[in-house]
Amino acid sequence: MKKMMLVLTAVMAVTHSLEAQRGMLDNAVGLRMGLGSGVTFQHFTSNRSAFEAIAYQRFGAANLTLLAEAHEQMFDVRGLRYFYGAGAHVWVFNRNSVLQDNILRENSYALGVDAIVGIAYYLRSVPIQFSVDWKPGINLLGSHYIEWDSGALSARYRF
Repeated sequence: MKKMMLVLTAVMAVTHSLEAQRGMLDNAVGLRMGLGSGVTFQHFTSNRSAFEAIAYQRFGAANLTLLAEAHEQMFDVRGLRYFYGAGAHVWVFNRNSVLQDNILRENSYALGVDAIVGIAYYLRSVPIQFSVDWKPGINLLGSHYIEWDSGALSARYRF
């Protein structure tokens, strides 16, 4: 029991130390509005690095995208950053999905890669972040489709 308490105390001390160094705003969740609208979740591993998960629907299909991103200071404007990154996605199409003016006749899926580039603004008075991005993607397995027009405006609550 004493060992368990000692380990728990050590883990809490390290966690508190890391939070003090990085701040408390390590996560952001919000809405993504564009040609494909949905939700977005970011987890910041440092002040400059983040992982983002995006779930949205388009073409009557559902998409889940996972990205690794780098966030860099833009000009000398406090709270203004540009970001870029890459990742992968999976599409799940149902038989009524419309892709490239074709109605799919069966349920299917597609796997592919994505890139992302954008600009984000972090409000200082409240934990809100706004961003605009362009996220092209290409399917490598399943339907062979290049999605060049996937961009969005996102609003996220940081916590």
